[in-house]
Amino acid sequence: MNEGSGHRNVYRAPRLQLTPGDFTFVKRVGDGSFSEVYHVKRNSNNKDYAIKVMDKNLIIREKKQKYVATERQILDKMDFVGVASLECTFQDAKSLYMVLELCPGGELFDQIRKRKRLGLEAARFYAAEVVLILQYLRESRVIHRDVKPENLLLTETGHLKLIDFGCAKAIDEPAEAEGGEGLPPPPEVGPGTPRADLAGKRKCSLTGTADYVSPEMLNGCPQTYAADLWALGCCVFQMLTGSPPFRAASEYLTFERVVAGSFEFPDGFPPVAADLVGRLLKLDPSERLGASDLGDLKEHPFFEEVAWDDLFNTEAPEFIPPAQPTQEELDSDWELQSMNEMVQNKLRAGAECTPVSYTPNPQWAPGHNAS
Repeated sequence: MNEGSGHRNVYRAPRLQLTPGDFTFVKRVGDGSFSEVYHVKRNSNNKDYAIKVMDKNLIIREKKQKYVATERQILDKMDFVGVASLECTFQDAKSLYMVLELCPGGELFDQIRKRKRLGLEAARFYAAEVVLILQYLRESRVIHRDVKPENLLLTETGHLKLIDFGCAKAIDEPAEAEGGEGLPPPPEVGPGTPRADLAGKRKCSLTGTADYVSPEMLNGCPQTYAADLWALGCCVFQMLTGSPPFRAASEYLTFERVVAGSFEFPDGFPPVAADLVGRLLKLDPSERLGASDLGDLKEHPFFEEVAWDDLFNTEAPEFIPPAQPTQEELDSDWELQSMNEMVQNKLRAGAECTPVSYTPNPQWAPGHNAS
């Protein structure tokens, strides 16, 4: 319930009366600017989950309440095999908690890093699953805006699931996706643009990275579904080469290459993949393959042998499972040990949590100073 609004938010993923003490924290699996992600087991059913722990003070300090609210609202309506599901939420005086589906296979990024690069068949398979994920998001009127190998996790069977909707945008009207957000135009980007001005153009400041950001986002132009197609092109290039296409010595120089569309294919890059990437990395969003109809993208020769209707049920490429941390590594993980210590202190004190309310103006737990 958004207090004072008179409207009730009905969530598919419930807001529960839970505490961190209802879970056993196994290991830390990720982190962000104001959050940590852990592999946990729920004590009541011994099931594995991922839990995203977000620091309220940091959210308020960075003025990210709207992003957190949007992530919760979008995740709640996601119901697709290629998106990690939100199971429930709760909060206490210090933190917000999202309990999510666990993807034990690790990041697609790690598969690329461990193998240096992926083979054409594996890259085709993963790219096809991303296309189906983007198709679902488009049907749901959502732009993810942070598609990258780090946000594509592998299930225990090796299929992909998209995570981290902290940068996502829900499109209320179809015309909005076509016309974009109408951001005020910044000064022209180029070699003479001051570093502070160029760096400030990143509209996706929670988790977005320079390597995958679209040129229209940097230029303050309307953002459409085609922004995720640009990111897909970057991912295909990275899977086949080991590095994103626009990476440079600094974030500023990467931005310059992005807005110029400046990249080169290395020797031996598969011609059919080069054609696909080239048609996805068009500076004009409307010219990207699939911008108006994802059916055009699915019909590209790169995907010629893909069984679209049953892709998530077919056998996935072989993958390298994540290495399990040693006890010494777990003991030296300060964040994990701090979380376990906090849980034990709460259990000893009998502390309780209250249901979380992810709204544009979140109502924090009683007694929390949000000023």
